[in-house]
Amino acid sequence: MEIIFDNSKPKYIQIFEQIANMINTAVLTGGEQLPSKRNLSLSLNVSLNTIINAYALLLEEGYISVSYTHLRAHETS
Repeated sequence: MEIIFDNSKPKYIQIFEQIANMINTAVLTGGEQLPSKRNLSLSLNVSLNTIINAYALLLEEGYISVSYTHLRAHETS
């Protein structure tokens, strides 16, 4: 997963917005497993807390659900 950062907003918001957009445009499909928090933080070179905050916002806004230990994209209509 590639996220493009700029300095306009906090990184966790940018990650949230870009993953939400991937879900809305079916780049990520419903039921698709998302990267683990740790793996995504390492691949994006951001802190684990940044990813935790982004995933928490995705969960709060209904973009993802937690299935046991997996985070999955919700299907959009």
